[in-house]
Amino acid sequence: MKSPRREIRLKGGFTTRILYECEEFLLAEKPEGLPVHETKDPNRKDFTRLLAGYLNFPDLRTANRLDLGTSGIVLLGKMSDKNLEIDALLKDAEKEYIFLCTGIPDWKEKRFECFIRDGNKEVQIVRSGGKKAITEFTIVSHHPKENCSFGMAKILTGRRHQIRVMLRELGHPVLGDPVYSPSQPEAKETRMYLHSFRLCFTDFQGKKQWVETEIPLEFSNRVGKTLTVDYKPE
Repeated sequence: MKSPRREIRLKGGFTTRILYECEEFLLAEKPEGLPVHETKDPNRKDFTRLLAGYLNFPDLRTANRLDLGTSGIVLLGKMSDKNLEIDALLKDAEKEYIFLCTGIPDWKEKRFECFIRDGNKEVQIVRSGGKKAITEFTIVSHHPKENCSFGMAKILTGRRHQIRVMLRELGHPVLGDPVYSPSQPEAKETRMYLHSFRLCFTDFQGKKQWVETEIPLEFSNRVGKTLTVDYKPE
């Protein structure tokens, strides 16, 4: 049985929401600017250890990873003997992100397919030697005064930096991205505007579930109006 949503305050002044919880796993909302898992610096706070300590789940395991500047839904396993089943659930799930990108794209919808080769701080789109990556982009609204657009990205593969490098290739990098939009005056941006917004999956009882977050307030504040997403999955 799943538990109701709840908001909790973690050490270090971070706040998260438990969006969905059952016996085997939970979905929680990672704040931007907090590593999702342990880094090389053992003294640096990370989302998984902070949440594990608060909930007293020492075996809590991150099934999916979000970049440091990306906020939103993270799937965390609670039972080590269910790792394979949880990974399979995540692989089959539908994953959608929201973003603010620079400029005004001349398209409403676009499917982007390419091959991505991993690197140190960034990835590269290549003709050969990489892994296939597919994303379906939808522009929800344009904001000419702010020279940016609000959109959604449905990822059909889970490559590192997939959305970020694709939007750069399309000429409209994620607003506030310190790696893939270096020409932007990033000092004035408060964050990278990429957020894991919705996860649709089939639970272990065979029931279809969809979980989504609220649109972060910083997104609406950045464009000066309330942002909405009308579409919801069936």
